[in-house]
Amino acid sequence: MLRFALKHMATRRAKLMMTALSVVITAAVALLAYNISTQVSEGIVNTAAKFDIIIGPSGSATQLAMNTMFFTDKPLGTIPYDLVEELNASGLVSAAIPFSMGDSYNAAPVVGTDARLLEGKALKRGEMFDAPMEAVVGWAVASQYGLQPGDSLVTTHGLSSDGAAHAESPLTVTGVLARTDTAYDNAVFTPVSTIWALHEHGHEHGEDGHDEHDDHDDHEADEHDEHGHAGEGSICAVLVRSTGFDAYSKLMSAYGSRSEYLIINPNTVLREVMDNVDLSRRIVYLLCGVILVMNLFVVSVIALLSLYDARREIALMRLIGISMGRINRLYLIQNALTGAIAMALALGLSRLCLLAMRGFVAGMGIVLNAWRVYPKEWLILLAVFLLSVAPTLIATARMAGRDSVDGRS
Repeated sequence: MLRFALKHMATRRAKLMMTALSVVITAAVALLAYNISTQVSEGIVNTAAKFDIIIGPSGSATQLAMNTMFFTDKPLGTIPYDLVEELNASGLVSAAIPFSMGDSYNAAPVVGTDARLLEGKALKRGEMFDAPMEAVVGWAVASQYGLQPGDSLVTTHGLSSDGAAHAESPLTVTGVLARTDTAYDNAVFTPVSTIWALHEHGHEHGEDGHDEHDDHDDHEADEHDEHGHAGEGSICAVLVRSTGFDAYSKLMSAYGSRSEYLIINPNTVLREVMDNVDLSRRIVYLLCGVILVMNLFVVSVIALLSLYDARREIALMRLIGISMGRINRLYLIQNALTGAIAMALALGLSRLCLLAMRGFVAGMGIVLNAWRVYPKEWLILLAVFLLSVAPTLIATARMAGRDSVDGRS
């Protein structure tokens, strides 16, 4: 029966290809919608859980959170490094980690910080940075540019690859992070003192460290340029882990009243971002539902037309003694094979789309693992498969019913 079904499919390639294409598009869109929204939500939740307070210059809470958590957008400006020492001496924090950003390596952001920012992140090769001009690179950066411990890399001024190069002050790679599927894969990490040394060195050699300012940055022209570069003794933000709820409340009260600072809870800010993601996800799911209904209609029409066109063929098979049950199984096997092939193609197409999107969304701080398949994706494929086979199952069942009635009459 299977061999006969395959031969029968070969004679009806055009209609089967139309059915398969419809199913592939529906399943691929549904898989992409679920996979991307789930990975984005998981990335936001996992990243925001590490710190409960971020302090930076006054400005946009969302920009501060996205800049420090996902290394996107420009820093808001600078604040004194003394704030880190003040927080560490307060007894209210378990960690106060400096954060500075403004340079890049082939458009990958260079983050000035200390080793505590990378706690919990395994090293694939090498060791953690320990001195100025040393760097640990994210997995994706190392993979793309073939970086190994001991290599040198030259950073550029600004967050794009066309800035002035710090050619006289290359960084030495000491380690490569293991893959995390987070924004950490796409960044370079170095002590904050490296950032100070690079810009002091750049200014000594005549580098234009103070580009044209945006209007909202004019009042800080003496501290940073439009890229948010921090001069010596200044940083872009502080990432804080408080010692408990009481300490958290005291810190929020103490620094929230100071107009020169913006103090945020990253969980709260990113939850608002997630609300927007959830809204977008619901819209995409609604569109997927509409596409699925349209697909079911298209598949139903194609199946009914195919069976209508096959009336003579079915009559001939009945004439030579083939039972209606065997004819039903023939068409069901045929559509099941078409659906199975379409499911495999849909899964492959969705992974190719994820691969193509990785580079684009990386600039927004979103890292997609193209090979991650969630259990619910298999359920989506199964649901689409059953819906694609259902029209043929219903049509052949009705034909069998009419045939049995005719036989009795």
